[in-house]
Amino acid sequence: MVKILRAASKGVKKTELKYRCKLSPSVMGKYLSALSELGLVEARDLGEVYYKTTDKGLDLLHTYHKLKWLLWGKTFDFMLVGLLSRLKVDKKEQEKYTGYIS
Repeated sequence: MVKILRAASKGVKKTELKYRCKLSPSVMGKYLSALSELGLVEARDLGEVYYKTTDKGLDLLHTYHKLKWLLWGKTFDFMLVGLLSRLKVDKKEQEKYTGYIS
């Protein structure tokens, strides 16, 4: 699930998501269904289906990587937590100035 949330953090086509996560179509479908139901991922049909991690999903990723870093001290994960924090702030700034998030 973390792989899917991370891969879809900036928006991704369904086919690209499948290859990035290296999941079979049936397994990926089950995970996407669960993530959508929980409000962690949103799907948009723009000629092709795009998936994007929601703010709630970004919060989950942030918490996951913080905990992972605290438990195992992985430097990369700590940097990723910082990037995820900035991504969420950037989205809020964009919404503040434009009235919507693209």
